[in-house]
Amino acid sequence: MTDSTPRASLETKAAIDKAFTTYDIQACLYDTRRVKYLQDAIVKTVKPGDVVVDAGSGTGLLGLLAAKAGARRVYCLEFNADFVPVIEENARRNGLADQIIAIHADATSCALPEAVDVVISEVISAGFFYEPQLQITNNLRRFLKPGGAMIPMGMQNYVELISAQEDIYGLKLNFDTRFTELEEDRPLTDSRQYLDNRFEDWTDPAIRGRARLKASTAGRANAVKIAYRIDFAEGISGDKPTDFLLNPQVVFLEKPIDLQPGDQFDICLDYLASNSPLEADITITPVLS
Repeated sequence: MTDSTPRASLETKAAIDKAFTTYDIQACLYDTRRVKYLQDAIVKTVKPGDVVVDAGSGTGLLGLLAAKAGARRVYCLEFNADFVPVIEENARRNGLADQIIAIHADATSCALPEAVDVVISEVISAGFFYEPQLQITNNLRRFLKPGGAMIPMGMQNYVELISAQEDIYGLKLNFDTRFTELEEDRPLTDSRQYLDNRFEDWTDPAIRGRARLKASTAGRANAVKIAYRIDFAEGISGDKPTDFLLNPQVVFLEKPIDLQPGDQFDICLDYLASNSPLEADITITPVLS
């Protein structure tokens, strides 16, 4: 059995501050490929007269798009209080102030004043690390009307073993995780699904992922790569990275593993959704032939 990265601390930080920085919010706003996926899903899903909630609203962009699609009322929930007046001003400047209600709130626990037809929550990263997507959808699904819709609808996560580039700038950088693929990264096994989540269903945020991987080439695996696919709406899905979405997570192993073609391994990934990958328990066990 091979253990993965050491824990970053003895205590998990389940209640860490989830507010995006201004930089993060701006990056999401101007990631046009990300927005196109979500705009297409909103246009396809939101009907005239719908009541919508936009969780993690940031500048209010997705809520504004829902209002333009015909929603009569949109609750824009934002944990960063500095952005509540930004949402309100953006609504005013676009002639949508009568439809937008900006609220400073924690979407993982707040109550809504009424049932909604559509829940929009795209607070997502690979493996559900860092972001409280599951905690948000677990909370807001309680207010979804029968037959209502979630945007995105669901997400699948995949894991594989790779030989990850460690040296860059003349330094060895193989402790912290990264969501940037580097030129010398090389896959060593097949990629297998370990999570399949539909956001209309309650999901335990204590992740217990399991998969069996098969080596496709010889090499030394020093990291796992977690990639994902999002189903934004019926017929609208994506798995190719944009500037700020669908980027994989590379998590370095404490002890690298030597692989030969055909070798099989059972991988277990145990962690709390929204925590850092450095706090995940990842074990890899060779399958004896």
